[in-house]
Amino acid sequence: MNILRWMVVSALVPFALTACGSPPEPTRFDGTDTIVEQSASAAPPAGRAFDQARRVMGGAHISPDGRFEARVDADGRVEITSTAGGQFDWFDSGSGWGGMDFSPDGRFLAVGVFDSVILYDFTTKNPTAMHSQHLVKVRFSADSSYLVTEEFIEDRNGKFVLFDVRTGRRLTSPQPPYIEVQSDPGRIWWADELAVFDGGKHVVAAGDDGFLLWSTRGKTFEWVPCGCLPTSAAVDREARHVAFVIPEGEVSLWDVASRREISRWRLPKLDPTEGPSYAGADVMFTEDGKWLLTHFLEDGQVWSVSGGTQVGSWEGTNK
Repeated sequence: MNILRWMVVSALVPFALTACGSPPEPTRFDGTDTIVEQSASAAPPAGRAFDQARRVMGGAHISPDGRFEARVDADGRVEITSTAGGQFDWFDSGSGWGGMDFSPDGRFLAVGVFDSVILYDFTTKNPTAMHSQHLVKVRFSADSSYLVTEEFIEDRNGKFVLFDVRTGRRLTSPQPPYIEVQSDPGRIWWADELAVFDGGKHVVAAGDDGFLLWSTRGKTFEWVPCGCLPTSAAVDREARHVAFVIPEGEVSLWDVASRREISRWRLPKLDPTEGPSYAGADVMFTEDGKWLLTHFLEDGQVWSVSGGTQVGSWEGTNK
């Protein structure tokens, strides 16, 4: 979305919220497959937090305060630009491979590459390499104290690596249990998104078919299958909820603490010309974990996590 279009959308937000009326009271669920029917909304996403989450969902890497954006070019050069205009800084990562995440406190940018995680400090403008191998899917804890990553291994499930940001100390998980994707037999499971919580004591890895819990102190794993054959998953940064997109057009919301489904709601019906399912849809929580964004082809929706209600939508790119 370009700047002019965003200014127009922002100006329409108060009117859109008025049109939606007061949100309904949160529905209580007992863990059964309760389906919440939704009517499509013409309202745009309600505010900057939604726009930022949409851009991150589309592949952008943006600081929590929206001041900086980072990208890796084909030569492995990480360029950091200021949204106020102009280049802020750059450093050579040596590779174009790997994930990227800003720390919630805005101090660090983490970039996962083949042999390390590069931790860039905005206060000193210095990058520091914390060595490991084939790291992808990097993510900070909500308090910015820890960083969790996943190793990329072609023929088996990769291990997880937890870094203490302050000391640089590294903890590598045992070999995770073998998990085969039920909807795609023969393919090895990997995480769509990670979250580290409870002072670095636990890690959640959400992906196809369910989520994996790693107890870093006990060095044990627990596999929680969702039984709904999803094709995409997300976990909020504080690891309270995991959301799955089911190809038949549903979102399944799980409570991490109780390991059970607490809500399920329907996505808008697809145009028959666009395909039979939501396979490959994008899904992402906003930074505060209160809202969930879904996007497929040219249609996006914003959902209230507490009530499973649609509060906004948009058409076009999620970038």
